[in-house]
Amino acid sequence: MSKKVIAGLVCCVFALGIATTASAHTPEGEIFFAVQFPDNYIPQIDGDISEWDVVPETPYRIRNDRLVAPDPSILTAPRGSQDPSDLNMHHVVGWNESQNKLYFMSEVFDNIHNVDREDVARFWDDDALEIEVNASHVGVDEQRIADQPAVNISYKWSVPPIEGQYQYLEPIGNYTWFQDGTDYINFGWSFEGEMFGESTYFYELAIIPVLSLSRDEATSLEGSEFLDLEEGTIIHFTPNVGDIDEPGGEDNYQSFWGLSTDAPCCKSSTDLAMAEMDPLLIEAIGDASTAVEEVSWGRLKAGLGK
Repeated sequence: MSKKVIAGLVCCVFALGIATTASAHTPEGEIFFAVQFPDNYIPQIDGDISEWDVVPETPYRIRNDRLVAPDPSILTAPRGSQDPSDLNMHHVVGWNESQNKLYFMSEVFDNIHNVDREDVARFWDDDALEIEVNASHVGVDEQRIADQPAVNISYKWSVPPIEGQYQYLEPIGNYTWFQDGTDYINFGWSFEGEMFGESTYFYELAIIPVLSLSRDEATSLEGSEFLDLEEGTIIHFTPNVGDIDEPGGEDNYQSFWGLSTDAPCCKSSTDLAMAEMDPLLIEAIGDASTAVEEVSWGRLKAGLGK
């Protein structure tokens, strides 16, 4: 039996084993998978997504056909109805047990990349990537309760920065230890094309998943809890992409695309499972390493004139 068939069977068995857990969530009866990265192949969070090329298409890659626009105040559109010539989205999630981190990759083609907000704090007036993570796996009604520890964290990014502002963390974003560049959050981005025109933006994010984030600033780190990731762990998540093509802020929203059909903003109800090690990924990593070695040796020989 080929490795490809074995990998497919493993994923099917894994999905069937936890399918009942997903029945109460949206999309109903569906589970998405985070690919497990081995310790020797953890993505560098620098906006270069080429390392993600080794990730198999199934069951990890999330494309337009899986995304929906559920917010009636912006656009209500069924799954898979997005025009890729206007906005073409591609997401992958990974995880690593040793680092206890989740890794996110998003590739977003946009015919107009709009970043021109007058108030730097109003990131929602511009094109933005918003990743919702609810590691405690509770329902949407329990995710934002006043005066209770935060259990759904919104990691929001609008680039290029304006006056140095590009990161927006909700519902709590003022802890110094919980910022981009710390052990708990690391973000990178790059783009191809016209910075404010037709372009493709590449985003990478690494986080230690938060079970509960304390609202007491004095003991914010000590009072917070973090999820210990293992194979089979299930959390809630959704990657959201907001698209604004015309100046004027949120009144000119084109669309807001994500996975969770009943949580368009600041909550998540889509199941994400930590997958076991995929033999197709391991095979691809080996092939990628060989290719790098061959290219490097070829360049070395050329430099030596041999």
